Amino acid sequence: MTNYADFTYYVSTYKGAVIDTASLYLYARKATLEIKKYTLGNVDEANIPDDVKMCCCEVAEALFKADQEDTKGIASEKVGEYTVSYVSHEAKEKLLSVSVRSIIYNWLAMTGLLYRGC
Repeated sequence: MTNYADFTYYVSTYKGAVIDTASLYLYARKATLEIKKYTLGNVDEANIPDDVKMCCCEVAEALFKADQEDTKGIASEKVGEYTVSYVSHEAKEKLLSVSVRSIIYNWLAMTGLLYRGC
């Protein structure tokens, strides 16, 4: 499987600075799989459009940031009379899913790649 974006594209064209070299391959692969899920694999891997590459970079960053967040799931904390609120794992996953879908639709809505037929 070919990742839709590589580190050179991520740094030089997308101008990304969030994901390090070692992690980009993993997150670009995850982003590629998410994009394939929405496009039903209709992206020509021999000639990947720039919109798809940019989308891959943005989705990879969203996935990376989600993994880097506090794993305890703390939503808020109050110091006086110590109070802590937690976010469930399911809620965090749902929020990430909505974010990824939004990114994919923003980049690919007008490309015809999301068309599922009549």
